[in-house]
Amino acid sequence: MSLKDNFNQAVKELLKRDGLVGSDLSKNSKEKSNIDRYLDTPSANSEPIKPTFDKQTVPPPVQRPQSPTGFTPPPQVTPRQVQQTPPPAAAPQQDYSQQYQQQLRQPVPPTTNNNNMGGGSNPYFETEETTVISRNTIVDGNIRSFANVTVEGSVKGDVQITKNANLSGKVVGDLECNNATMLGSSMQGNVTSKGQVKMDRDSLLLGDINAQYLDINGKVKGNVEISGKAEFKTDSIIFGNINASTITVLDGATIQGFVNTTFLQESASNIFPEAIAVSE
Repeated sequence: MSLKDNFNQAVKELLKRDGLVGSDLSKNSKEKSNIDRYLDTPSANSEPIKPTFDKQTVPPPVQRPQSPTGFTPPPQVTPRQVQQTPPPAAAPQQDYSQQYQQQLRQPVPPTTNNNNMGGGSNPYFETEETTVISRNTIVDGNIRSFANVTVEGSVKGDVQITKNANLSGKVVGDLECNNATMLGSSMQGNVTSKGQVKMDRDSLLLGDINAQYLDINGKVKGNVEISGKAEFKTDSIIFGNINASTITVLDGATIQGFVNTTFLQESASNIFPEAIAVSE
């Protein structure tokens, strides 16, 4: 028996075991199944037998649209519907409009402006207004202001302000202010200050000074009247009389005039007796 006969015999036994081919069929039987006829050895003149399949059992091939480039797209799969969980309900928003309107109706307490550091607390810091006279500006006339004044140019006239004065230019006239600072400035006139007067070594004053506190390192030609403490530093030069409660003179300071301290003027009789009694 040839190899092909052995193969046909083995296939028939397998099909017979599965019930696809009857056991009583043989090669000489007239009625053969399609599989038996397909497995039989065809003769030279006979046409090959093509297997036939039941049209009802075999589903037709699925026709897919061809793309222009020859690529066959995969079949579309309907996505499974996922049950979406509704989001949690948002918390109810509070209406602040009525509360805000009530706050607007409430009266605002008046604020007090305390210049002292320890005199109460302010809810905000007030921005101080400052008037600046630039370096290339010349003012011919008097100046009166309720704000701070910075003089970098030249002023011909009196300067009267209720706040602080910063001088770095030239002033020909009297100055009245709260605190005065002279940095490299030249002035011809009297200075009256409710607070302190400070002069650096490059400042020059031709006039009198009347203040509560004096810190000077420049040149003054005039009388000095200080109700508090007066400090004369190394480069200071004073041509005039000095009246102060207390005085400090550093090494190098030049003073030409009378110096009078009034710190013990009222209580001098209590410190110094009229006579010294010698007991026997």
